[in-house]
Amino acid sequence: MLATRNPDGPPRPRRRRRLLAAAGLAAALLAPASPAGAALPPAAPAPPAPQAASGTAAQTTPGTASQAAPGSARQAAPGSARQAAPGTAPQAAAGTASLAAADGFASVDALGQNGTTGGAGGPVVTVTTTAQFLDHIARPGPYVIQVAGTITLPTGANDGMWNVASDKTIVGLGDDATLSGGGLNIGVPVDDDVTSPPANAVHNIIIRNLHLTGATDDLINVQMFSHHIWIDHNEFSNGDDGAVDIKRGSDFVTVSWNHFHDHDKTLLLGHDEDAGPQDMGRLRVTYHHNFFDRSDQRNPRVRFSALAHVYNNHYHDNSYGVASTYDAAVLMENNYFYSVNNPGRVDFSGDLGRIVERGNILVACNHPIETRGTVPDPRGYYPYTLDPAASVPTIVPAGAGPGKVAAVATAPARALAAPAPAAAGPDGFAAVAALGQNGTTGGAGGPTVTATNAADFLEHIDTVGPLVIQVTGRIAITSKQGVRPNKTIVGVGNAEITGGGLDFYRSYNVIVRNINFTNAEDDAINVGQNSHHIWIDHNRFSGAVDGSVDIVRGADYVTVSWNHFDHADKSMLIGHSDGSASTDVGRLKVSIHHNFFDHSRQRHPRVRFGEPVHVYNNYFLGNALYGVASTENAGVLVEGNYFRDVPHPMWSASGYADSGPGRAVQRHNVYVDSGTPETNGTVVEPRTYYPYTLDAAADVPALVVAGAGTGRI
Repeated sequence: MLATRNPDGPPRPRRRRRLLAAAGLAAALLAPASPAGAALPPAAPAPPAPQAASGTAAQTTPGTASQAAPGSARQAAPGSARQAAPGTAPQAAAGTASLAAADGFASVDALGQNGTTGGAGGPVVTVTTTAQFLDHIARPGPYVIQVAGTITLPTGANDGMWNVASDKTIVGLGDDATLSGGGLNIGVPVDDDVTSPPANAVHNIIIRNLHLTGATDDLINVQMFSHHIWIDHNEFSNGDDGAVDIKRGSDFVTVSWNHFHDHDKTLLLGHDEDAGPQDMGRLRVTYHHNFFDRSDQRNPRVRFSALAHVYNNHYHDNSYGVASTYDAAVLMENNYFYSVNNPGRVDFSGDLGRIVERGNILVACNHPIETRGTVPDPRGYYPYTLDPAASVPTIVPAGAGPGKVAAVATAPARALAAPAPAAAGPDGFAAVAALGQNGTTGGAGGPTVTATNAADFLEHIDTVGPLVIQVTGRIAITSKQGVRPNKTIVGVGNAEITGGGLDFYRSYNVIVRNINFTNAEDDAINVGQNSHHIWIDHNRFSGAVDGSVDIVRGADYVTVSWNHFDHADKSMLIGHSDGSASTDVGRLKVSIHHNFFDHSRQRHPRVRFGEPVHVYNNYFLGNALYGVASTENAGVLVEGNYFRDVPHPMWSASGYADSGPGRAVQRHNVYVDSGTPETNGTVVEPRTYYPYTLDAAADVPALVVAGAGTGRI
């Protein structure tokens, strides 16, 4: 028989995966303990309260790690990952859904992070190809990334390790979502000289319901002070190195309800014996309800950890369970060990570690759990509830691994809320009676026609008189095409206008809704030359060479609402140039609300001369240059918006680029990981023109992600 690589111990025969049947599990429960084992009776009593004596968990006293723990545990995250009462098997075991919130160390408020929320508040996307997956995991800002089918990760120059950016939830759909051939790297590049968390440390990541297999290096690697990571309900097999390695100052991690099989080095906690300057006082990790199913070693192997909490795991046929070295603190409680040569070791290839054990069951094991010293009490960080060790062989194989949680439980509930009902008519400035127009009615009263090709579409938008134009399929046009007054242009299904755009030249009373505008060679929509009463609603804009929506040259009474600006560059210009005062002063009244500025770089909007420009209840996410710029004495009210990862939310008193200063007022906005807004002067109150009701800014990410863009009307 071939021997596997085993640097942590002597070579041992390679094992093939064998699944236990229910009868086998029952037999294991009744099997006698090895004479050298430390078995407890099947009905083990609940563990006693922690004590400070040798061989027990230390009380929380001044100077202990638990006393000094930053932040507080989130009360909504109990230690048991199941709703059921402790000790009971999940109902319908194969389909049990676990709690959607992280528990253990990943739930602790610390390092500026309130528990682990992953992509909550960001878009929910489904990826089916390697290119889509690699694109979305590397994007800045929050995303819920749903994986469908098998994604093959190429090896490439990075040995198949692919970086995951902060604020991500990566979750498999169904029970067969797979990442194969490569692994996930969570952390900035290694630098031994960095001994405290850098400002760009990767954080707030959830990985659930996936098969990870066949990596040429690690399946998951967490490094360089990454923190608040939750790895839950996955299956790990056949990686070349570690299944889940956590090292180099990483902290506040939970590894729960995973199935490890056909793997050698399972869990490494602490890189090597020279990593103390990065690791000491950190590496706080919770391992619970994992199934170590013939995973040979490192379940986990620990160096320097301030506390590794290992509870309610099922160990089946392993070389060793836990190894604590270099003064690492490990609490092992209510685990079940069957046929494990060394369940727990403190004297193992390096300086001695510390282990406190209580309530564990050992069956057919060759050695007892080695104990030494005292360790902090996890309850100094978070609450948890233990299942009886005797129940672990039933509970854990039934509940661990993928296919036991629904994708909806992993994505933020707010982001998956039902979209707000789309308005039947415009609001904001497009609803105001002015300039001889009683609000914006579009093609109401005219015939309804359908355009399925470019020729029909161009004919319809150039027709005199009211017309409702239903667009189906993909319409490829060139340049900007003129739209006559009194038109409603509305997409049916997944309608797209690509290559060109719409031009409003002395036009009025036009509605544009439910269209995907892609790759316009100039502007996607240009509202100019005294056009007025235009409503642009529930569209998506991406890839325009110039502006997504430009409102210029004396245009007036425009509303831009519930649109998705998806990685656009210049999203919205209001006011053509610094020399346009003669046409623009007293005009350019625009309402901009409930739009999703999704990693669009700039102009959300950039304003010259217009007043008031009312920017409210929009979601600004990852806008690389800025959010709103008011210049050339424009008056802009910015209220009830949510800015996340926006370095400059507002420019005004400083002007912008070559344009002089404008006026901007801000109120009731939320700024997360964003700069300080620049305000200046006073602005005309929009309520002198129209009534409106603000949504709470805190609710904006969920409302806008759920409701903005196409397919919502």
